Amino acid sequence: MSRDRITRLGALPKALPTANLPSHVQETLREAILNGALAPGERLMVDDVAAHFGVSKIPVREALKALEADGWVLSQPRRGTYVRPLSPEELRETFEMRRLLEPYSARLAAERRTQGQLDELEDLLGQSAQALKEGDVVRVTAINSRFHSVMAHAAGNAMLAESIAKLELQLRRYFVAVDWQQRRESMAQHTAIYEALREHDAAMAERLTLAHIAHTESLAKASVDEARSTQVLAA
Repeated sequence: MSRDRITRLGALPKALPTANLPSHVQETLREAILNGALAPGERLMVDDVAAHFGVSKIPVREALKALEADGWVLSQPRRGTYVRPLSPEELRETFEMRRLLEPYSARLAAERRTQGQLDELEDLLGQSAQALKEGDVVRVTAINSRFHSVMAHAAGNAMLAESIAKLELQLRRYFVAVDWQQRRESMAQHTAIYEALREHDAAMAERLTLAHIAHTESLAKASVDEARSTQVLAA
C-alpha cells in the first residue's frame, strides 16, 4: 500500500455491524466522498479498503459496485476504481436543474410550509451558525444541504422534494473547500429566505432563492477550479 492511501483511509471510521457489511461499507465510503475525506480522483484499492475495515474483499467489491452504479466512483481498465472527479459539466447541469426547480419550490414553500417545518429551518440556521463558529467545514456543508431539503419538503410536493434532495446531495462535495467569508454570506442568504417563508412572502422567497443559487454556483465553480489544480489522479 502507498503511504497516501493509508493516510486517507485511516481517517474513516472502522466500526462495522455484524450484518449487511456491503451496505455499511458503501455508506461509509459515500460519506467520506461527500465530506472530502476521500478526494476527487483518489484510487480505491480493494485490498486497502478491506484491510481498513477488517473484512474480506467480497463486501468491499459489492460496495464499490453500488457506488459506481450511483455515480460516486468510476472504474476503468488498468486504472481500477477511483473517486469520481469534480466536473464542470456535472456542475453546470446540476445548477441548471436547481434554477428550474428550487425557486418554484421556495414559492410553494412560502405558501404551504407548516410551523414545524419553519421551526426546523430556524433550528438549522442556529446549528449552521454554531458549526461556522467552530470551524466545522463538514458539518456546515451537511447542515446547509439539509436546509434546502427541508425547504423542498415544505413545498408539499414529494416528487419535487425528491428531485431537489438528489441535487443537494450531488453538490455537497463541491462546497467543502468554500472559504469562511463566503459561507457567512451564504448563511445570511438562508436567513433572508427563512424570513420570507415565515412571512408567507412567496415572490420574495422565489427571488431570494434564485439569487442564492447564482451565488452558490460561483462558489462551486471556484471549488472545481481549485480541485482541478490539486486533484488526486489515479495511477
